[in-house]
Amino acid sequence: MDDIAKEFSMSKKTLYKQYKNKEDLLYEVLEHISQEALAEVEKVRKEFACPMEVLFISGNRIDEVTCHEKNAFVFQLLKYYPEVFNAHQKSISVKIIDIIKNNYGKGVELGFFRKDVPIDLYIKFLTTLLFSVDVSPLFEEEKDKKSISIAMKVFYLEAIVTEKGKKRLNELKTKYE
Repeated sequence: MDDIAKEFSMSKKTLYKQYKNKEDLLYEVLEHISQEALAEVEKVRKEFACPMEVLFISGNRIDEVTCHEKNAFVFQLLKYYPEVFNAHQKSISVKIIDIIKNNYGKGVELGFFRKDVPIDLYIKFLTTLLFSVDVSPLFEEEKDKKSISIAMKVFYLEAIVTEKGKKRLNELKTKYE
């Protein structure tokens, strides 16, 4: 808190008037970053008609908005503030799941996605994958986060696409890989 107060040229007392503790401050920072990322997703949803393309592009934009040193930050949160991390992850998951579910509905309407999939479960799988990359020791050595992000999306999409969707997905894989 001393460093934060110093960085913003304010007293620690003033900082504590705004935030009861470090956890409150961290949670607000995480919410701010999340809101910026979600705003980028909304821009992409308005700009692109294809729900698969929205998934690819919004992931790239989210990576641009969130911290470049995200892994170090996430590991510190997990180590020192696991309750804040878990509460934030639950909060943002609800929003992400809603966005992906709406995206799925649009894909069904366009004939890209199958109707006969347990989509709620598949979306939870995808969301879990998206979050796990930042915290799993299995991905610590991976330098190319973009290719991992694309691979996760392709994995999800290949499970839900129709034949029409498969053709479009192949075009998009060529474009974004």
